Amino acid sequence: MWKSLTCTLAATLLIGPAMAQVSASGGPIRVEAERSEVLDREKQVILIDDVHILQGDARLSADMVTLTYASADNGSSNNIGAAFGDIESMSARGNVYYVTPDFRATGDTGLYDVNTDTITLSGDVALLRGADIAKGSVLTIELALGRTTLDGGVSMVISSAN
Repeated sequence: MWKSLTCTLAATLLIGPAMAQVSASGGPIRVEAERSEVLDREKQVILIDDVHILQGDARLSADMVTLTYASADNGSSNNIGAAFGDIESMSARGNVYYVTPDFRATGDTGLYDVNTDTITLSGDVALLRGADIAKGSVLTIELALGRTTLDGGVSMVISSAN
């Protein structure tokens, strides 16, 4: 419990000012994981086992998430423990689960790209909106536009509205 709590508190402090968005509404990002590793030279934070990332009304869960960040000091220092910069990307692997008030989505891997403000889930992908289910191999979620695109052998079950 304390180990998890320590990782949660440390990760929350590290990620707080980042520009990354898990939720279209933005706000602070809260992270929980069983373990975290900081690779200063690679500008990465690796979150391992039972990872939960929450922001606003959205949640991302996975077995492992790697956060890649820009150096806060513009690369002028290689000091261990130097300040973190803005998150450039998040890469999730294993049992990826993304939830918003509008839908739930699952996949094998996930990637969030700050530059395009896009989340891409791939592998065995399922998208659930209410009682409707769509399956495919690549789901692209454009957060700012509120647009989702499903590719790769799409199959759907659409419930009738009674």
